[in-house]
Amino acid sequence: MKELSRLRRSSLTGSTSSLTRRSSISQKDIQVLQETLQKQQKVSAQLVLALLIFVPPASFFIFYSISMHTGLISPTITAIFFRFPFVFQCIPPVWDTVAWKFSIVHCAIQLIFYWVLPHDQALVMSPEGDQIREINSFFSCVLTCLLYVLGASAGIYRGDLVYIHFNSIILIFAIFAIVIWVALIVSYHFGTGNSVTTISEFWFGIENHPNVLDIDLKSFIRTRFTFVIWPLFVISALYYHNTTYGKASTSLICASTVQLMYIFLFHWNEDLYLNSLDSKRCDCGFYRLWADFVLGPIIYTSPINVLAATNRSVGMISNGLFCILAVASMIFTAKCDRQKYEFRKSKGSLKTGDVDAFFISAKYKTDAGETNANLLLGSGHWGVCRHPNYTSEAVSFLAFSAFQGFPSVLAHFPALFVTFFLLARAFTDENRCLIKYGQYWAQYCSKVKYRFLPGVL
Repeated sequence: MKELSRLRRSSLTGSTSSLTRRSSISQKDIQVLQETLQKQQKVSAQLVLALLIFVPPASFFIFYSISMHTGLISPTITAIFFRFPFVFQCIPPVWDTVAWKFSIVHCAIQLIFYWVLPHDQALVMSPEGDQIREINSFFSCVLTCLLYVLGASAGIYRGDLVYIHFNSIILIFAIFAIVIWVALIVSYHFGTGNSVTTISEFWFGIENHPNVLDIDLKSFIRTRFTFVIWPLFVISALYYHNTTYGKASTSLICASTVQLMYIFLFHWNEDLYLNSLDSKRCDCGFYRLWADFVLGPIIYTSPINVLAATNRSVGMISNGLFCILAVASMIFTAKCDRQKYEFRKSKGSLKTGDVDAFFISAKYKTDAGETNANLLLGSGHWGVCRHPNYTSEAVSFLAFSAFQGFPSVLAHFPALFVTFFLLARAFTDENRCLIKYGQYWAQYCSKVKYRFLPGVL
């Protein structure tokens, strides 16, 4: 309660209007909305089962279509239904020894780098208590990429190894996801006793940050697999394209450059990822493991996959505009996330533009029934709209996809999927905030009126 009182005082000194401003929605209306949204938040077992059945084969169908047919529907359908071995063509070769060697060596290297390389410290803020986490994914990613290039240059392996064997590598990663999840389920049953008993628990998981060998498994997979296989694929695709066509196309060079910038920016800001809702809220279940091991790499590498295979290139002016758009949006995303992080780290004392920040000290009840409060920032980038980071993140992926031109509709599906996923997440986040904060969230929305674009939406 002392901490809560201090937060109240800081909100009053930071912006006295934050607590005096009132929403036009009554408290009774808020309670009705909260009860309705709580019912809607529950995902039915039938829907979860449908996702569990649909998502894995759909992932490999999209992967097969984009990697083999640049997303063209007609050739994909013809190959799957009218050519032997039909639908089994979507399944990559599982006995690819090169892919297995790469995957095992990659896993070993990432573990060694995690333990051996120098660490920085990141503050992870939580209502249950702040934690100091050691991070070094930036050094690990850079060194992994350098080692890959040096090995290829020395002739130890082909530079396009990852690109050529990527289908099998993804299948192996899928096996990793299943094996890890089965191991976690067994450990729950014989260790903590918190057995996975429902299909929803199987899909979403029951633990936020499972630890294995003192490693945060969820963060390790995201930072050492999803966001390291991606730059290795980009580098490998450049090797393949240069060998096949004599030189890399302008669009491939531009798309590769901005994607590598995005990846290294992610690793440089690992502390922002650890403080994101994605890291704090999502449990480590089958859904999360499959997304990080399989679906994420498929989606992220899709534009480079098409460009490397087809030698496509848009005009010089278009390449320049897409580069500017991609770089500006990814920098803006990092600035938005950093501003919120520094604001919460300073407990509301951070100034935006030499002016005290506007914020609302939103009270809520914890699971234990205690009263706590979070600060809802309504100044700076977060005073323009409620989800500026989601908007700019979507723009980044749309810019990545634009370098392809228009080879097919399905070739742009990954970027559209990311966009709609971020839109859905924003609405889900808002529903949860309304359930959690009630009238305080309504006051915040009356101050920051737009979700994504000021004056539009």
